[in-house]
This record gives sequence, C-alpha cells and structure tokens, in this order.
Amino acid sequence: MQAFGPPNEGPLQGLVASRIETYGGRHSTSAQSPAGNIYPRGGPVLDPSRRRLHVPFAKGSGQTRGPSPLTLREPEPEKRHGSHFGLGPPHSPKLKEVTKAHELEVRLHTFSMFGMPRLPPEDRRYWEIGDGGDSGLTMEKSWKELVLGHKEMNRELCHQQEALWELLTTELIFLRKLKIVTDLLAAGLLNLQRVGLLTDVSAETLFGTIPKLIRAHRSFWEEGLQPVLEETRTSGQPLDPVSLQNGFLTFGQRFQPYVQYCLRVKQTMAYAREQQDTNPLFHTFVQWCEKHKRSGRQTLGDLLIKPHQRVTKYPLLLQAVLKRSPEPQAQEALNAMVGTQIAAVESFLRHINGQVRQGEELESLVTAAQRIGPYEVLEPSNEEVEKNLRPFSTLDLMTPILGVAPEHTRQLLLEGPVRVKEGREGKLDVYLFLFSDVLLVTKPQRRADRAKVIRPPLMLEKLVCRPLRDPQSFLLIHLTEFQCVSSALTVHCPSSTDRVRWLEKTLQAQ
Repeated sequence: MQAFGPPNEGPLQGLVASRIETYGGRHSTSAQSPAGNIYPRGGPVLDPSRRRLHVPFAKGSGQTRGPSPLTLREPEPEKRHGSHFGLGPPHSPKLKEVTKAHELEVRLHTFSMFGMPRLPPEDRRYWEIGDGGDSGLTMEKSWKELVLGHKEMNRELCHQQEALWELLTTELIFLRKLKIVTDLLAAGLLNLQRVGLLTDVSAETLFGTIPKLIRAHRSFWEEGLQPVLEETRTSGQPLDPVSLQNGFLTFGQRFQPYVQYCLRVKQTMAYAREQQDTNPLFHTFVQWCEKHKRSGRQTLGDLLIKPHQRVTKYPLLLQAVLKRSPEPQAQEALNAMVGTQIAAVESFLRHINGQVRQGEELESLVTAAQRIGPYEVLEPSNEEVEKNLRPFSTLDLMTPILGVAPEHTRQLLLEGPVRVKEGREGKLDVYLFLFSDVLLVTKPQRRADRAKVIRPPLMLEKLVCRPLRDPQSFLLIHLTEFQCVSSALTVHCPSSTDRVRWLEKTLQAQ
C-alpha cells in the first residue's frame, strides 16, 4: 500500500518549503527545527482574519495546469469589512459562513497538494492512524506465486487453495478500508478541528469504535492468518486450513469490540446522514474525502457499514474452505476443526444479534415510557388523602420484571387505539400498550405523543382474553389471586385483523 502523503526526503528549503511548514505540510526529518526557525514543529497557525492563502488556478478549461507559487497577502481594508461582498457588518453570521467555507476549501486544497498534516502522537496512537505505508498488509497476487507444485495439483485442491486465498485477501482488503476511515476521514477531521473548523462534529460519534476494530483485526491477522501465509511462503507447500484454528477458536474474545459497534451502528449512520444534510462544511469535507484517490470511490456510508458486512461473512468463508477440502484422510479432522470454528463464529454472531435486539427493545421501551404520563387512576377526596397516595402514584416501566432472570427485560409488543366498555357505561376511546408483562389502558392527551394511564395496570399473568361473537371485539378479564374477577373490559378493535393481532400477541406474551 502506498504511504498517505509525500515521503520524507530531508529538510525542506526555500519559500515554498516555508509555506508548506506554515500550512501544516510535511516536516523535516530532524527532531529539532532548522536554525533560525522560531516556530514549533508544524509551523504557526495563521489567523484567517489577518492573512489569506491565495492559490490561483490557470484559466481556460477549468482544469488546473499545476499549482502556482503560494503568496501571502494582507487583505485590503475594504474587503476586511465585508462591504465588498455585500454581506453586511464584519461580524455578521453570513460573512462568517463565507469565511469558514473559504478557509475550509483552502485547507482541503492544501491537504491535496502537500499531504495530510501529522497529528500529535497520542492522537495517532488512539485513532490507529498509520505513519506511512502498511508494509505488513501486503500479499502476492495469487497463491500460485507461493505454492511450488501448483501445476501438478488436482482440481479439488486448487479450489481449496482458492477458498483459503479468498479468506486471506478479503481480510487484508477490509483492513485497508478501515484504515481509510482513520487515516483519511478521522485524520482530516481532527486536523481541521485543530484550526477551528468543523468543531461541532463529534469524531468519537462518527468513528469512535473503528480504532478498536482495527486493533482486533490486526491481532487476528498477525496471530491467526499471517502465520498460515508465512508458512507457505517459507515452505512452498499449499496453504494449510488446519492452521487457521488458532485464530478462529478465540473469535468471540478477540472481536468483542463488535458488540459495541453493532449496538451503535444505526445511531452512527443516522448521525452521519444528519451532519451531511444540515452541515454544509461537513458535506464539503465528506465530498473531498470521497473523491480522494485514497478512498477508492468509497462513500462515508459504505465505510461505516463495512464492519457489519465483514463479520457476518466469516461463516460463509469457512464453509467454502470446508466444502472444497478433498483429502479423505484429513476430511474427518478438518470437518471437526472447521466445524468447531464455524460454531464459535456463529455463536458469537448470535450473541451480537441478541445484544442488538436487547438494545433496540430497550430503546423502544424508553420511548414508550416517555410517552406515558403520570399514574393517576384514583381521585383523592381531600389533600390528606392525596398526600398519602402520592408515593404510590408512579409507574416506572424501567424497573426489572419480578420473578424472572435479569436478562429478560420488559418489551413493548403492541400498541394502538381501541374502544372499551366497562359494565353498562358507554364506549370510551382509549389507547392500549401491551408489554411483555403488563397491559396499560391510557387516554391520549392533547399532545399527540402523550398518553395518561386511566386504569390500574393489568398484569398478564392474571389476564384472560376471550373472543366475542362480534369479529372485532374481545373480552379482557383481570383476575385476583383467588382466580376471581377483578375487572372486565369489552374491547372493540378497528378491524377483525386488529383483534387477531391483539389476541395473538397477548397469548404469546403469556
């Protein structure tokens, strides 16, 4: 892989060199600044209000014919006050937007010309930003370059080698794409934030879990996959699928960062879309990154979803290796070994899916709890009674379900409007919330997103549902501890299909 940015060829000299240093280009190889240079490593950050970087382009077809020398010029007085642009006073929001947009374009153009400025060592270590080319992430074009006797191999064994080679090469390709996120997108954003641009964009929200994934996949490559490749490079013998077990049997422990990534990926994607839709400067930055030669035409959304796509492919890649392994004498051992690996990977994926599902259920529960208002099903006769009732007039849907293991959390199963009738009273329009352990009868409030509980909670373990002759109606019977009727409601649904859904979901929950 090519290094990102120009190579270090020695100390920079001359006027252009000083401009490179000033605007965050590459540095000299010496640890100390050259004699006479009073600025620290990286050069001074110029105040945009005092100086501007003018980068003239050749006129004509619209294509640049090469960069002209960079010149620093003090702005003319009338331009400094914004009247030249017709944008109002010097500190107007519109003028600041134009200034920020212009400064962003200049910075991005400078990145394109001179490479990405180096970040402080602690940032580079945290974000796993490479210091140049990834020499360890290279492979030959084909396994046939390594296996000496490939011409004499039978067709089945060649297919096995192809399957193993696909596993190895796709792992390296994926690692390189992760490095695009850190070495281009994250590094670019952090560099811009150091000069006061895009400070309202959270790099942690966008890319926070990517460095952990890079560390996990680097470890997986170096300890689990690269030894298989190196063994073939040394011996010239075919790639050995049995050697993969060291990497895959510890798959679950190694790739724990994927749990956090998968829990956050929906929010991350939504945040990226929101920023691109509402933040013109961020949109400009993302467009520059996506057009950069390093990105390989990958969009921001493509790069953020790549880890989810990769982790689900490992069982398929292992199945292909197992299916194309022909040797009868090794087939039984290989079946046991690869089968164990596949089981380990699939078990981890089920764990991730369970965590994601639990997170989504919790998010749905939190949203529902925020919509349901105070629990005031009794009207106190006086202030003294109200004072004594107040501690028992709360309904906390976030408390654990009694009598079950902690991993069984409350879930919102179904909700919707119905009409109910209690006794001889007329029908009342209500809104039902069916949770995994309780049914709430609420009354919509003036605000469409709010509801008020108007009946005591109906615990599902004490609830009996009976369909009525009317295809849209059913009876809810709430029992006491002695299996006697505590209350009964006749529920009329908008349609017969709705009645079926309410009865099925209630039965499933019970």
